[in-house]
Amino acid sequence: MPAAKELDPEASLWDLFGAHLRFLRKLAGKTQQELGNELHSTGSFVGQIETADRRPSREFVANLDGALGRTGLLIATASHAYRLAEGRPGWFETFTDSERQATRIRTFQPQVIPGLLQCEEYTRALLHRARIQPATIDTWVALRLKRKRLLTKKDPAQYWAAIDEAALVRLKHDDPRAATAQLEHLLDMGELSNVVLEVVPMGCGIHPCMDGSFVLLSIPGCGECAYAEGMFEEQVTADGHTVAEVQRRYDLLRAEALSPSRSRQLLRDLLEST
Repeated sequence: MPAAKELDPEASLWDLFGAHLRFLRKLAGKTQQELGNELHSTGSFVGQIETADRRPSREFVANLDGALGRTGLLIATASHAYRLAEGRPGWFETFTDSERQATRIRTFQPQVIPGLLQCEEYTRALLHRARIQPATIDTWVALRLKRKRLLTKKDPAQYWAAIDEAALVRLKHDDPRAATAQLEHLLDMGELSNVVLEVVPMGCGIHPCMDGSFVLLSIPGCGECAYAEGMFEEQVTADGHTVAEVQRRYDLLRAEALSPSRSRQLLRDLLEST
């Protein structure tokens, strides 16, 4: 029998739910198959819920709670997870799942610092300018900070980010305090062995990725997929032609970017002049 998959309860509320489920199931002395049979389901489905690979319905959560002592713990955790998901666009869960499984992430955004590289001050400044309600800002910032653990966890993904110099300069002129925090954060992140930062200088003029943001994900067993985003609609695709085109554009963009060492020097120069 293969070893049970290690759980990370801090990764998301559904991971926390899975950890609670596994704990209560073992406390009750039941195998996944026994619990699945009891609920007219399968052991495989119970296992997928425990590892956060599947989302149970509210009805199934109630059945799990009833079969495992009626503690209310599973219902409470799932309620928070559902409530949080209702505040997100539908695509976000799919992208988050893909991002967490990726062993290599390559990204570019033409106007802002990529999300996994944003410090709290910068994220708050972006959301404040969009006139997002303060309570919602707090929730989104907390989510963003949790996602950033992907880069510092054990066996993290290799992360390559092209950063537009225009985004750095714009922030410097708009909010010097946030600019200082963000530049320092980028320099710190660039010291990680799994992170490669390359600044696309404004001096390169028009470049091949000015018309959209993207993330390329390399996922074991699934190959490459691409994520493209707009203001209100995002899409994850594994279509070979689409992924190949995004990769081609990214390669052309990197040909215009500064090397990692020159990029670090530019970040230092901008920080000194802030």
